[in-house]
Order: sequence, then structure tokens, then C-alpha cells
Amino acid sequence: MGFDHRGSPYHQDTKAQRNFRFKNFKLWLALYLGDFVVSPTLLCGEWVSSRLGGVVAKVSVGRKLAIGLVLGLGLFALWGCTPGGLDPASGPVAKISAQPTQGEVPLTVEFDGSASYDPQGDTTDWLWDFGDGSPVISGRKVTHVYERSGEFIVTLVVVGPSGTGRATAMIHALNNPPVASFSFWPQDPFQEELVTFDASSSYDPDGDIVSWEWDFGDGAIGEGEVVDHSFDLPGEYTVVLTVTDNSGAQAVVSQTVAVEECIGGGCGRR
Repeated sequence: MGFDHRGSPYHQDTKAQRNFRFKNFKLWLALYLGDFVVSPTLLCGEWVSSRLGGVVAKVSVGRKLAIGLVLGLGLFALWGCTPGGLDPASGPVAKISAQPTQGEVPLTVEFDGSASYDPQGDTTDWLWDFGDGSPVISGRKVTHVYERSGEFIVTLVVVGPSGTGRATAMIHALNNPPVASFSFWPQDPFQEELVTFDASSSYDPDGDIVSWEWDFGDGAIGEGEVVDHSFDLPGEYTVVLTVTDNSGAQAVVSQTVAVEECIGGGCGRR
């Protein structure tokens, strides 16, 4: 007769004991995997895992039955905690149609959200954010005018029985170049007579002109919307004006100025 103690040389595991521990390990592994399936779900899924998983652990069941129960509970929790069951597309699906998506400002774009849908019922609202700071508006089909250049992200949020869905689209509103124009007086200046050049008739259709640069054709240059210049020698000079808008676009215009010679010191206006 041997003394049955784990530290005793007489102790030997029986086959039944080894199988019992092996089955318990497999049951623990099944429960662990089942909880891994359930835990990514919402709180209700975790509650099912912790409550019902504990029940399975306490009941003496076969290995295959334990695995089946725990995985089944995990799938049940997923189905119960996900709107619409296991279908990943069960929520509303937003779709945007936009025409055109690119053009010069002012750019008028027509938006259509009719292709949006909700698998669980009718779509009840379409909310549009045009990305340019304008107010959000509602409607299945809407029109918006972009008054300034830039790239704008349009967001559509659709509302249905199962919640909300979102989609985005990009609109490219292109800058219009400025228009350069100027006048000068007097129209027939003498040499060394002061001539006024005025570019206030220049404009930018979708922004502001930020610089006016002059080349008077005699080696002299100037800056400003209105400038004065005199020509030392008689002749014809090509005066070039370059204007730049707030988006960096430029426009150029030129005119010829015929400068008369002063004869016998008789320069100036009579």
C-alpha cells in the first residue's frame, strides 16, 4: 500500500485523471475563444458572455458541446447587439451624385442623393453640408453655387429606420483669372511731362486684385493701382501692366504711349 501524496514516489496519475485534466483544459480553451468572439460586441454581448459562459463552465458537459454552446452564445450576442443582425450593410447607405464636379467659379453643382437607401425601410431625410461654410440643407436633390475657388468636401448624411449613413464627394471650384485694364492721361504727353496711369478699371470676377506691376518700356518700373511717370526722351513706349489676384492668377495688358518732343523749350500744355 502506497501513501497517496503528490510528493510521494508512490503517487501515480491514473489515465482517468489525466483525461479529466485534459478535458478541463479544452473546456477552458473553448470558453476563452468563445469570450473572444463575444467581447468585441457591445455591452450586452459582454454581459451574455460573462453570465452564460459561467453557467457552461459550471455544468459538466462534453468538450464538443461546450465549444458549441460558447460559440453559439457569442454569435447570438453579436446578432442581438448589432442593428439588423450580422449584415454589415444593415445601416443606411449614402450615395452622392454630383454634376459637374469641377469648373470655374461661380460654379453651380446639382447634387442627387436618390441612390441612397436603408435596407430596413425608407430613407426619411437627406442632409447636405457643402464644405464651404454655407448652412446645411435638407433634400433628396439640391443645387449649390460655389462663389469662391478651392477644393470642397461635400458630406451627405442620410437618415433611416436603422440609423444614419454618410458619404462624401470632392468639388473642385477653379479660380477665374483677373482682368487687366488701364488708362493714362494725357494721351499725347511731351517728354518729361508727368503722365498718370490708372488701373482701377482692372478687376477680379471671383476675388480681389492684390498687386499692380508696371513696366513703362523705358527701363523704369512701378507698383500700385495708380502711378505717375514721365518719359525723358520722345518716342513710342510700350507700357505693360500685370495684375495678380488673391489666388495667384495673373493677367497682362499693354498700350503704346507716343511721347512728343519738346522743340525750342516749348514743352507743356497750353
